[in-house]
Amino acid sequence: MVNGDSMNSLERILTILDGEKPDRLASLCLGADYDFLHKFMNSPFTFTEEDLLQFETDNLSYKVPNIQYLIAKFSPTNILPAGLDAKIDMCWETVIPGTMKKARNNDGFIFANGMVNKFSVRKNGLPFLWYTGPSLVDENDFKGYWEAEDRISPQKMQFRHLAKSRKNMLKKYDVVVSQGISGPFENCILGIGFANFARFARKKPTFLRKHMDFQWDVIEEPSLKMLMNTKPSVVMCGDDYGYNFGLQIPLRQWREFIKPYLKRYVDIVHDKGVKFIIHSCGDIHELFPDFVELGIDGVDSLQPQINDLEMYRKKYPSITLLGTIDDTEMLNKESPTQVREEVKNYIKKLGLKGGYIPGPTNFLLDQPPENIVAMYKAIQEFGRT
Repeated sequence: MVNGDSMNSLERILTILDGEKPDRLASLCLGADYDFLHKFMNSPFTFTEEDLLQFETDNLSYKVPNIQYLIAKFSPTNILPAGLDAKIDMCWETVIPGTMKKARNNDGFIFANGMVNKFSVRKNGLPFLWYTGPSLVDENDFKGYWEAEDRISPQKMQFRHLAKSRKNMLKKYDVVVSQGISGPFENCILGIGFANFARFARKKPTFLRKHMDFQWDVIEEPSLKMLMNTKPSVVMCGDDYGYNFGLQIPLRQWREFIKPYLKRYVDIVHDKGVKFIIHSCGDIHELFPDFVELGIDGVDSLQPQINDLEMYRKKYPSITLLGTIDDTEMLNKESPTQVREEVKNYIKKLGLKGGYIPGPTNFLLDQPPENIVAMYKAIQEFGRT
């Protein structure tokens, strides 16, 4: 527990997700990519040798983007002697079940859900992992995929590792790790592509459901059950439904092909008495009535330029809003002083009495580290109730 706080991070987050007033606002960081880490490690805030020794001793994960070293560095000094005293209360960690295999042209790797990613190195020497497209293009691809259950099925060890890192972060650094898997839309669309999804939804809906049923039976349901067996405190699943001007697929198709599976996700988590958060980028205002119907506890990302945050707070009070702080323009281009004032404005608009957990709307990518530190310090300063 941090000096001056009456709740620990888990108590605080569960209180907020219940729509009740916490001792102060909790803060969220999804994680960080290599670009941000490169900037951070060349800034005045970088890890000390003592930090690194403590992180290693505490068995924290340094996996990007869910890098626990960075999250822990923001700790107050009573937890980490050289901490930044800009507390992060919750982070995110996901698992992609199954094993990878090489793409047919050896240019990238196929993940268990069928998406092809490529590991590359930029001219400045920084690595990155980039989605390059689907591997399931024609019906023969689907047939081979459906026969590959052994490679696609999740392994218990993957979730045991998640549980160990989650418990370390809560015990050592008072940070809640919200764990989960990819949602039903991303598991489908990244493997088959938008063109196939649109074609099957119109002309072969039974075939599309067969594929989604297969992924549910082989990947999603067993993954969720393995995750829940590790007794997580909060589950966050990633499923990007929107782009800047609306949903990526028509609302009627989302309700027909995605919503029934998302309900199963929520039900499995809620049956264990655990809160369920959905992470979705883009303009997703059309989905909020369905989120309420499904009983989703929180929605994350919510870029403020394309979502009416104050309307969400008033019209859908049962849903906690997470993220909401603009990471593309404001955190990227403004000064630390301006960031501080903007965070103050976000908190004033969205409130201190529950239902709000501020943080950047996505992973930290190329923002100046001084702006990120200023943001979390401002959440601490203005988030007291």
